[in-house]
Amino acid sequence: MVHKLIIDTDPGVDDAFAIALAAHSPEVELVGLTTVFGNVGLDHTTRNAQRLLAHLGRTDVPVVKGAEGPGGASDVHGEDGLGGQAHTLPENPRQLHGEDVTQFFADHPDAVVAAIGPLTNIAKAIEAGVTFPRLIVMGGGLGIGNMTLRAEFNFWADAKAAQTVIRKGNPIIVPLNLTQRCIADTEFLSNVDPVLSNLTGTYRDYLKHHAEQNLSDREEGILVHDAVAVAEAIIPGTLSTRTHGLDIDDEGALVTGNHQVEVAEDTDWPALRAFMEQRLSV
Repeated sequence: MVHKLIIDTDPGVDDAFAIALAAHSPEVELVGLTTVFGNVGLDHTTRNAQRLLAHLGRTDVPVVKGAEGPGGASDVHGEDGLGGQAHTLPENPRQLHGEDVTQFFADHPDAVVAAIGPLTNIAKAIEAGVTFPRLIVMGGGLGIGNMTLRAEFNFWADAKAAQTVIRKGNPIIVPLNLTQRCIADTEFLSNVDPVLSNLTGTYRDYLKHHAEQNLSDREEGILVHDAVAVAEAIIPGTLSTRTHGLDIDDEGALVTGNHQVEVAEDTDWPALRAFMEQRLSV
């Protein structure tokens, strides 16, 4: 049965792969993208969302401009968020669907939401009384981080919003502990949409340099954090989860707490990789 999906996003290279995965999946009706600051500033993330949809042939999908804040990952994703290649994507003739993200969520009460950027939009909606039938969140790490030793970028970027979502939103968290094991290697990238692969140069260079600094044996490629979370939104049960007692500290780090949170801990990565490769080669 087809179900509705909204992606709250800050594109971002791995966001681009996640959006493409949803756009090419008949299991979901992609009813909208809501944008948020994050990998780069809001104007860039919003324009990137529009252009990605145009490239994917999905100008039917509305884009709603959401919350602004400090874009903070240009060294990872490039100054434009898409490895300096945003200009290679077509312009989207469809106008923005406005700037009231909370109302957009309220207008689609039966839509699953995949939140793959900072959680500002999601927290505002929760505080306004919006409830989500299923909320999948890419973010956080159990004992690990990528901005500080314990804080992951999406939660770190708006820690108060992350606190609201953990405490009131009943999310499924897809943390770094899982997503860092999901590497789209150079073979994968050679088999999927070449336009998407063309966006990955800055991100690949960053990850390669980071791996060398940490003497990691990580294979070369990109981490598809956001696509892992969106895969669970498309086909529930793709990820294996377990409930943890958690909270968020003021720096955005997941810590032990009294809030019962479902956390994705494992997946059949070879099968998920094959699923992604098939959908993204369309």
